[in-house]
Amino acid sequence: MNIRDGFIKANKNGRSCTLMNVHIGKHATAGEFFQHDERRPRDLLLHKQEARRLLQKTDRMPGMTVVPLKAYWNDQNKVKFEIGLCRGKNVRDKRQDIMEREGKREANRMIKNFNFR
Repeated sequence: MNIRDGFIKANKNGRSCTLMNVHIGKHATAGEFFQHDERRPRDLLLHKQEARRLLQKTDRMPGMTVVPLKAYWNDQNKVKFEIGLCRGKNVRDKRQDIMEREGKREANRMIKNFNFR
């Protein structure tokens, strides 16, 4: 299961939410007929008030999104997701991360070249 690129989209009617772009692998013991698409959208079971609250918070504040933070199995063998409201990075933050990553790559390149000579 990969929830890294996942996000939760609240429907415009405010009654339900859908989990998007989460990879849940196929079952190893089931036949081909009973398999599912790994990245299909999945409806979340939320109370109507929770779904409306998430829709209001994402609509009022631009740049806010709802993401899955943690996934676990409950006692009834169902997948549960812990979700959170977060703010995306802006361009300045991305540039800073890219500069740090490039600096680390350059340092690793220098160490690798130094060790081989």
